Amino acid sequence: MGEVMKRFILTTVILSALFLPALHGQGDNSAPQNTPGSPREKDELQARIYMARKEYTQAADLYTKLWREYPKEASYPNYVGIALLEEGKLNDARKSFEQATKVNRRFPDAYNNLGATYYAEKNYKKAIAQYRHSLGLDPNSASIYTNVGYAYFAEKQIPKAMEAFHKALELDPKVFDETSRVGSIMSFRSVVDRGLFNFILAKNYAESGDAANCVVYLRRAADEGYKEIGKARKDPAFAKVIADPDVKALLDEVAPEPPPPPAPHT
Repeated sequence: MGEVMKRFILTTVILSALFLPALHGQGDNSAPQNTPGSPREKDELQARIYMARKEYTQAADLYTKLWREYPKEASYPNYVGIALLEEGKLNDARKSFEQATKVNRRFPDAYNNLGATYYAEKNYKKAIAQYRHSLGLDPNSASIYTNVGYAYFAEKQIPKAMEAFHKALELDPKVFDETSRVGSIMSFRSVVDRGLFNFILAKNYAESGDAANCVVYLRRAADEGYKEIGKARKDPAFAKVIADPDVKALLDEVAPEPPPPPAPHT
């Protein structure tokens, strides 16, 4: 698999639920109950083990078996798609996600994952459309809002990207934190201008009054070579944190104000 696809797979938030129990109830309520210790539960556990071991072919095969046995359970074709995506089989993965939406047209994860396949192809308009559809079904998902933001950022629609990131932070202040459940995945998202991207995140944290995270992302912006960090001093978005000692110290370090011009001789 190529390096670009590897980086993409690391970035998709669709993996956040892989090690949780399968999303039963995404299909038909008439499906047999998945009782503890049942063959179905054992197969699901084995499939998750395969995913954890990165044995994606085996995982896809087992989720496909479950899908055949329980054709009205939308989570199974969704998981098949995730496994196929990990193998770099983008078109096959998309078909599986599409099947999941046909089984359950109100399954937000499947639409989000469809968006991820278009994002991988840099078809950001289609990605945004799928992410928006997913948000319509799950309007309180911080991770989907981050996906929307990344797609707008790639489209160079910075105000819309900032709006999406800000909403994500309102829903989950730790959504970009590498210690959060999905943060370590999202932190590897491949964006062209990482300096500007981190400055935007710093700006969003500043608007929320979160000086500590603002400093973190200002530092990252500086490390990525962003040249306009000094603008934070006069940007109204930073008003809530500009007097914070740590913010001030960082700005003085990475973007010191030029010395005043010498006084004219009299």
